[in-house]
Amino acid sequence: MIGRAVRAHARGFAGDVVLFWVAMAGFVLSLSVATNIPPELAEAPADVRAAFAAPYEAVLATYGAVLAAAYGSFRYTVDRRDGVVAQRLMLQPRWATLLVRVLSSGVGGAIVALAGAVGGHAALTVVMGGLPLEWASVGSTLSLGALAGLWGMGVGVVVQTHLVALFVAPMSMSVAVLVAIFWGSGAVYLPLVAMLEALRFDVSALGILPDEGIDSSTSGLVTAAWVLGALLAAGLSFMNRDVK
Repeated sequence: MIGRAVRAHARGFAGDVVLFWVAMAGFVLSLSVATNIPPELAEAPADVRAAFAAPYEAVLATYGAVLAAAYGSFRYTVDRRDGVVAQRLMLQPRWATLLVRVLSSGVGGAIVALAGAVGGHAALTVVMGGLPLEWASVGSTLSLGALAGLWGMGVGVVVQTHLVALFVAPMSMSVAVLVAIFWGSGAVYLPLVAMLEALRFDVSALGILPDEGIDSSTSGLVTAAWVLGALLAAGLSFMNRDVK
C-alpha cells in the first residue's frame, strides 16, 4: 500500500515544476549575499575570509527555510486545487496519502535549501576567492530545509486556500526575523530561530544577542513542538475534512 503510494507520488515528483522554480528562486536569491562584500577581501588570509563568511551561513539557511516552507505549502494547495489530492484519495487510503505527502515535503524542502546554499556559496567563492566547504553545515542546511518543508505542508493542509496558505507559510517563518529586531529573547521561541539554534547556526546574524539565545537541547524541544504540532494539526484536518 505504502509502496504503491510512494511510486504514484514519485512519478509526479520527478517532474515537479513547483520544486524546480522554487529551488531556482532560492539559488538566485542567495546570490545576493555577495553584493555587499568588499572585493579586497579576496586578498585576505583564508582564516579571515572564513570568519567573515561564517554569519552568512545562517542568512543562507534562513532564505532556504522560508522558501522551503513556501514550497511545502504550495505543493499541497496547488494539488488540492487541481484535483490531484482528490484523485489520489480515490485510489489510496488517506493515511497513506498523508504519509507520502509528509515524506515528499521534507525531501522537497531539503532540495530547496540545498539550492540556496549552493547559490550562496558559489557567490561567496567568486567574490572572496574561495572558501572551505563544511559538510556539517551542509547537513544542517538540508535538515533545516526538510523541517521547514514539513512546517509549510502542515500550514497548507490546515489553511487549504491556495493564495492564503502561500502567504501564511513563509510569513510564519520569516516573522521571527522581524520580532528579533524588537524582542530577541522572544524570537528564539518562534519556529525559524528555534530551528536554526537547534541545528547550531549562528543566529547573531539575525540580530539575536548571545544572552538572548537558548541552548541546543531547549531549541530542539521547541522545534519538535512546532513541527509535530503542525503535522498533528495537518493530520487531523486531512483525515476529517472533505477534499474536493
